[in-house]
Amino acid sequence: MGAWLRVYGPTALTWGFLAWRIFSTRRLSRDPMRIAVLLTLSGLAVSQTVNTPVAYEWIGQFTGVPNLARLLCHASMLLVIGSLQAFLFHMTYPPEQARARSVRTAWWLTAAAAAMTVFFALAPTPVNDVRFANRYADTPWVLEYWLVYLACLAPASVRWVRRGWRYSNLADGPALRWGVRLAVIGTVAALAYHVHRMLFFVQHRFDLPYLGPGPGAFVEMFLPPLAHVLIVMGFTMPVWGPRMRLPHLVVWLRQYRAYHELRPLWLALYRAAPQIALAPPTSRLADLLWPRDLGLSLYRRVVEIRDGRLALLPYLDVDAAAAAYGRAAATGASGRKLDALAEAALLGAALRAKAGGAEPVGSWAPPLVPGGGDLDSDIAFLGDVARAFRRRPS
Repeated sequence: MGAWLRVYGPTALTWGFLAWRIFSTRRLSRDPMRIAVLLTLSGLAVSQTVNTPVAYEWIGQFTGVPNLARLLCHASMLLVIGSLQAFLFHMTYPPEQARARSVRTAWWLTAAAAAMTVFFALAPTPVNDVRFANRYADTPWVLEYWLVYLACLAPASVRWVRRGWRYSNLADGPALRWGVRLAVIGTVAALAYHVHRMLFFVQHRFDLPYLGPGPGAFVEMFLPPLAHVLIVMGFTMPVWGPRMRLPHLVVWLRQYRAYHELRPLWLALYRAAPQIALAPPTSRLADLLWPRDLGLSLYRRVVEIRDGRLALLPYLDVDAAAAAYGRAAATGASGRKLDALAEAALLGAALRAKAGGAEPVGSWAPPLVPGGGDLDSDIAFLGDVARAFRRRPS
């Protein structure tokens, strides 16, 4: 069952998402980015389908050309690469320039497909075998075929990874942003697999050392379906993400992370001044597994941290703040990071002084209170403070 899912699961998933993407659109879209997504999914679906054992065997028997399915699989992947490039071009360039670059890429990939066809015809591969690489690893022209394929795949994949991740930060909404990032991660996995394959052919052609059968089999078994699923899910996330309430999930996860990131700082202030908290702290496990009303709990945690700082005000003074800023600046920090490092050092010194029974030393002019201008920016700042507080020397 596990082997069946690994071989046929990504294929069924891709065809399902492709059908959903097509039929969920009421009319044919002329948006080039949407067309690029459909072409990407189509190429992935075809490449994965012809590479399944049943389809692979049938194509060889029906056409009389052994291993033709392998060439069709790689030609479909060239379509995927061209579509990814077109998606990236239309994301980053004006329409006319993006269209011109897409056309040049299409011609380049067509030439590569022609060269691969020539090498495929020259290679003596008379037995139709889905385990093509293992049977023909040392066969003449197979390595050359793969080098042409990788020469198309690698530069385009690297360009997509670099620019796709960078421009995902500009995407409108979490579904598109995380969809592009998933597709980028899937592309990295796919590129790693194809580089592994090329080194495998080099190993057998020139009798060079490379991965043993165990690690190599693991890579070949799990990396291709993983890459395939990530790319498919990434490019379909803008469709299913909002329906699955993905934006709300992203907000919840961000709040959950911030809530637990602030816990060590909040707990230290609570122990110094228990009156700041509306309710006493629960256990760490309960806090992790069952955070109640997370938005309100996070808001209360921020307010109580600020109240804790006010409770420590008699132990804060201008001289201590200046010294804390001096030590933080000596590390090369600046901006918000400098403020956070200084604040963490200042709070740590005040907590130690209060715990040690020291007399209040605060001056009539208390130090300024750094932080954000609204709740979100203040949460981000206090998160920096909490991380610095946790890493400070005892």
